[in-house]
Amino acid sequence: MPLSGDYDGSVVTVLEQLRLTADLEGLAVLDLSDDAAGAPVAYCLGVAGAGTTDLGQALLTASPSQPSHTVAKDRRPILACPWVFPPARPGGLLLWRAPRSRPWTDADRELASAVAMLLRVAIGAGMGQIGIDRLTAIPNRRWFLDEADRHIDRLDLDAAVGTLLLIDVDDLRRVNQAHGRAQGDRVLIRLASHLRAVVRPSDLVARVGADEFAVWQDGMDHLTAAERADSLCTGRLFDNLPDGQNVSFSIGIASRTSGSGEDIRTLLRRAYMAAREVKAKGGGGWRVGHVGPMSRCSDS
Repeated sequence: MPLSGDYDGSVVTVLEQLRLTADLEGLAVLDLSDDAAGAPVAYCLGVAGAGTTDLGQALLTASPSQPSHTVAKDRRPILACPWVFPPARPGGLLLWRAPRSRPWTDADRELASAVAMLLRVAIGAGMGQIGIDRLTAIPNRRWFLDEADRHIDRLDLDAAVGTLLLIDVDDLRRVNQAHGRAQGDRVLIRLASHLRAVVRPSDLVARVGADEFAVWQDGMDHLTAAERADSLCTGRLFDNLPDGQNVSFSIGIASRTSGSGEDIRTLLRRAYMAAREVKAKGGGGWRVGHVGPMSRCSDS
């Protein structure tokens, strides 16, 4: 599992493969350096129990030079693998299984330690350079562009369709001005977490702009994507803002048929223009490219 010279996002793929190979419920990259500024979870994949990452941080702090493990109160087996190199930037890889799962084996520890060593090299170059957005802990634009084009190449071979959703948070500036930047950041973090939870394992989710998120869906046409967009619009994820207002979304949808020749950047532009048309009409809706009529989100 070598890293490429420019750390082009392969680390994210390595982590996802590790989760499948080692039968994990979830994993997290913990950055315990001063640069983390009190936000040690640099990347998280899967479902974590209450206090899982806190316990992992304690394990890494107590044993900074070798792997350590424990069983949480909810009976989740937890394994912490610190960076192999000198701890100028402390941190490591945290793994956990579902409650009452099998214990860790020597093979598990060796695999996790090898991945932790590779991550240490990449972390030294900065999280953004390995394809992870620091705030939301999901892949960033750079990783998404590369990975989505690889998906498109495979879809062309299979003569299959794929669809892009571009999700633009409406009026995030108002949230920042009315309630502070921290509240706006919480909106972005919660949206990222929600998107990661509702998509299929094969779908791609990334933060591609300051207030924009992209979801790529293999084998999904624009009709099914529109149903997902409508569900997101009507979900009222953020009705707990101090002023009682909800956060809405302007969503652009761009589908691609096999052999069309469109790359992900072309699809992003098409989806972006569709989202702008929604936003120009007040936001809180979705539109499929420049073809279909806009469907308004309900106010309920």
